Amino acid sequence: MAIVTISRQYGCSGEYVGERVAKALGYQFVNNEIIQYVSILTSTPAHVVKGFDEDYHSNLSAILSKYIDLNIFSDIIKDDPYIKSSTPECIEIPEEESLFDEGIKYNPIFDSESFQKMVERVIFKLAQKGDVVIIGRGAQCILKDHPNTFHVRLYAPFESRVKWVQSKLKIDARTAQQKITDIEQRRKNFIKHYYGAEIDDPTLYHTLINMDKFNIEKTANAIINIVKSNF
Repeated sequence: MAIVTISRQYGCSGEYVGERVAKALGYQFVNNEIIQYVSILTSTPAHVVKGFDEDYHSNLSAILSKYIDLNIFSDIIKDDPYIKSSTPECIEIPEEESLFDEGIKYNPIFDSESFQKMVERVIFKLAQKGDVVIIGRGAQCILKDHPNTFHVRLYAPFESRVKWVQSKLKIDARTAQQKITDIEQRRKNFIKHYYGAEIDDPTLYHTLINMDKFNIEKTANAIINIVKSNF
């Protein structure tokens, strides 16, 4: 029983690697499902929860599927200030409006603190269940000292990631460069804000893989082999 966490620079195919690892090992794959878990458990609109997620995180805002199996969270759906049983109905915010624009109000029971607490509880519960591949969300920090974990960081030269994003999203190089820069900064802010860590700190991981040297399949196979050999 192992827990694999995958941290990745934007444009490194981390989600594709994670999916292949999970499929080969027969593990649960958890990526955006975490947003759905938190949304359901707190009765908070998913787009509100998403506003606090790593690819959308900003320090300013923080200061101000078939994979959905709620049974594994049954023991935490009790008397808890962040759980829907005691959470008032939240105000829906139109998707075309920015969540943190001045004047927009939403239920203050869900804020950066409640987001962090619920994400941590979800990830700890998934780790307790085991046999799971978790993408991002600070799992390498949350489960830093958890037994049977294997923390991976995927990286690649900026130019290679620009080409990947261009091909994937069908956008020009300049737009791809800006998107990578923005998302990378948000992910760094996310880890720094919640865990006081640097996302590129090699001591957070068991292995770092340069995706410019390994393709998706080779990277997935390397992770699979390590997990099979050590857990």
